[in-house]
Amino acid sequence: MKLKIIKKNKETVEAQLIDNGRVIDMLIMPLDFRFDTVLVTSIDKILKKNRIRKVSSLDVLMEGFEDESSMSFLIAKTVAEALKIK
Repeated sequence: MKLKIIKKNKETVEAQLIDNGRVIDMLIMPLDFRFDTVLVTSIDKILKKNRIRKVSSLDVLMEGFEDESSMSFLIAKTVAEALKIK
């Protein structure tokens, strides 16, 4: 199972839960000053809704973040790394 965090444009980020190559759930969130909180709560919502308890088994992928020094990239990367901790 994979969790993909995709920066769609300057205003939105999409989180997709993918199983066997098929998107089974997704949330679109605004890219604003509350992005850190919104990202964490959105991922939590997707995982709870789909009854996923063992997040360390998820592959977390990121797409669309061109500027690796941007705050949105750093927040998404930190959250992605935190999900990989066993």
